[in-house]
Amino acid sequence: MTLFRQLLIVIPLAMLTSYGLRYFFGRHMELDTNQTRSGQRFTAPKSTEIEVHKPLKLEIDFLDAKSTKQPVVTSIQTELARYDFSTDGASLQRVEFKRNWGQQDGYLATVFPPSSGDREKSCFLVALDQKTPFAFELINKSEDADAHFLTYRAAIDGGSLIKKFTVFKQTYRIDLEVGFDMNAGITQQARIVLPSPLVPELMGEDTITMIANDERNNLKLFTRSLETAHSYWATPTLFGAQDRYFVHAMVRDPNHFVQRGYFKSSENDQWYALLEGPEVNQTEMWQLSFYMGPKEDRAMNAVDPRLEQTLNYGMFSFISKPLSQFMLHALETIYGFVHNYGWAIIILTILIKLIMLPFTWRGEQSMKKRAEFQKKLDYLESKFKHDKEALGQARAELIRKHGMPGIGGCVPLLMQIPIFWALSIILANSIELYKAPFLWIPDLSTRDPYYILPLLMVIAMIFHTPAVNDAKQRMSTVGMALFLGAVTSSFAAGLALFMVVSTLLGVVQAKLVKAFKHD
Repeated sequence: MTLFRQLLIVIPLAMLTSYGLRYFFGRHMELDTNQTRSGQRFTAPKSTEIEVHKPLKLEIDFLDAKSTKQPVVTSIQTELARYDFSTDGASLQRVEFKRNWGQQDGYLATVFPPSSGDREKSCFLVALDQKTPFAFELINKSEDADAHFLTYRAAIDGGSLIKKFTVFKQTYRIDLEVGFDMNAGITQQARIVLPSPLVPELMGEDTITMIANDERNNLKLFTRSLETAHSYWATPTLFGAQDRYFVHAMVRDPNHFVQRGYFKSSENDQWYALLEGPEVNQTEMWQLSFYMGPKEDRAMNAVDPRLEQTLNYGMFSFISKPLSQFMLHALETIYGFVHNYGWAIIILTILIKLIMLPFTWRGEQSMKKRAEFQKKLDYLESKFKHDKEALGQARAELIRKHGMPGIGGCVPLLMQIPIFWALSIILANSIELYKAPFLWIPDLSTRDPYYILPLLMVIAMIFHTPAVNDAKQRMSTVGMALFLGAVTSSFAAGLALFMVVSTLLGVVQAKLVKAFKHD
């Protein structure tokens, strides 16, 4: 069996086993309590019931019409990104993340200024139950060695609304302080708007999923559905959305501002997280922290380690996580020399094959010995099928003479599963491959537009399988090759390139072994 045929058998079985263990044992670990817990999910009622169980508040009414006065836009530049804040809504109007485009640096945006009719979609807008202010005044701008600071104020019924932003220079963390300076007898309730990442170039190809902590404080993913739109999460400590490359999420709420978190969809399939605070009738101040950045392990861990779960290291995380980090570092190092991620993937694949060669060679030898042992055993069972005593003696003599075959042939396969999984994580989800060209492929993060890699996969699979005379076996080989070609066509070109090169190297290795044997 070839590597990828074996992977198609082993990986689903391993995932099924892992799911079964989590399902059956996880159910018995659930807490037996009637109290509402952080991350607990509910379906929102259509009418007011008790406390937190009430309809979702999706509509936003503004106190003032859009001002004819030109808004003051404040731009902040860090080593990682550029941010534009505006006095319109005291909101984050644009975020552009720095990345390398070949030989020069460029920027990739995930937040854009809303249109005049979409003010309620402004990032970090603070919406109120009564009338939401949109015209703010910038009252302070400063910075120190670690961060930039912006403070905004707007008049509201019975007092003022204060918003303070802290934009950290070395991480993708943004802190937001929301405060009310209230007169006695006036009650207000705030909601913070956080849009999902939006990358226009990926529209139609990207997948937005919502994220929230569960009752055990682990990260959970939720697809865009009516069920998600009609649900809310009680007092979440992690809440937001992700796409293929970026995460926008609230990750810290030390003052317990968020009473409920829920989502709202829009016409362009973008979703918005709404973080609903408590009702207040006095001067209050809360601080929340947000992660606004790429799905990179080190970057996310610097802000909230729970975000690492968006990378889906799987059941082999104890191996695939350090492997993926090492291989991503190796890929970036090779890229520094060749300046093309396609060639970097090919060189990395060759290096992996060379490292695995001793284990692969021993595994093949072990499998051949096992096949020979099984052939001799089948002969003895046929020869002594009517004499069990003689068969037992002959089998014992065979084992004494040749030894019992071990499972050494499975070792290379077991070693390659976490390697394949780690590479699939970094090649299918690494922002470094976004818009990275290679020969005929304009973007290694998307599928091969001309299906050349899937075709090469089919050809390599056919050549990698030993020639057989049986017509059924030949059809089975061709069928498996066509199936893997179809699977490869749905992969990102970077991952497909690794699979094709790995299979072609397997063909070359088999041919060289055969040539040396004849010599």
